[in-house]
Amino acid sequence: MFDSADLWLLRAVYAGGSGPIWLDVVLLVTFLGSGWMLLGLVPLFFTRMRAGATTLLVTLVATSCVVASAKALAGRVRPCHALAFANALPIELPTDPSFPSGHAAGSFAFAAFVFAVHRRAGLAFAGLAILVALSRVALGVHYPSDVVAGAFLGGVFGWMGARRLSAVRLTDADSEPVRQ
Repeated sequence: MFDSADLWLLRAVYAGGSGPIWLDVVLLVTFLGSGWMLLGLVPLFFTRMRAGATTLLVTLVATSCVVASAKALAGRVRPCHALAFANALPIELPTDPSFPSGHAAGSFAFAAFVFAVHRRAGLAFAGLAILVALSRVALGVHYPSDVVAGAFLGGVFGWMGARRLSAVRLTDADSEPVRQ
């Protein structure tokens, strides 16, 4: 029924019986992955980076739509609802299906997009995306394969969004008059 690797990894996380050791850090990271990081984009809409911010926002919305559709198709029950040992910690339990992880997909889409535009900043966001994905497993609301699938999906969408931005910038550069 459940993939043996998923169960093995979840049991390893819950070996102590009470969930992850650094609960406050896990809760903060998962909170950031729920979309609150997007508030950092707001100032970019009022600068010359407006096209990039808009493209990133469209990329994240598209990622979210695909994740919601995949969840509806897969219908996988979350570990906190299916496994007695995967006790969800003090968070409001999600009611939607588990597969794929929306937190992981959104975080990796954001990180992949930023990485394609600015490598150094993208590496920092990639580290944060990994922590977000791990926090979802640690909280008992996702199986490891849920976050891997979400990370892959988000990475692909982030890369495609950054490619779209590059294409738009090249088109805009071609249409500008030559200055002498």
